[in-house]
Amino acid sequence: MTKDLTFDVHFDNELAHEYYGDGEELTKKLREIYHDRNLKFPDVFDSTLTTPPVHFLSYPISVEAPDDVKIEELQKVEVPPGLHVDIIDFQME
Repeated sequence: MTKDLTFDVHFDNELAHEYYGDGEELTKKLREIYHDRNLKFPDVFDSTLTTPPVHFLSYPISVEAPDDVKIEELQKVEVPPGLHVDIIDFQME
């Protein structure tokens, strides 16, 4: 079984946004960061119109994770400077 997680991706500034990119480029980077966690990232996501944007990977375009994944462990994964990822599990147990 799997569960759907919400990932909200924030950039420190526009320079960080330019560096990490959008779309496939950002998705590739997220897959690299969480490579050993058995997560399935979507290729598309919702974004704000702000500069820099905030990207939302949430229902119906959410990150798929194994049922036994611990959110606390995912939140401890070190992300590169300039990038911040908020991870939320909205599913009730």
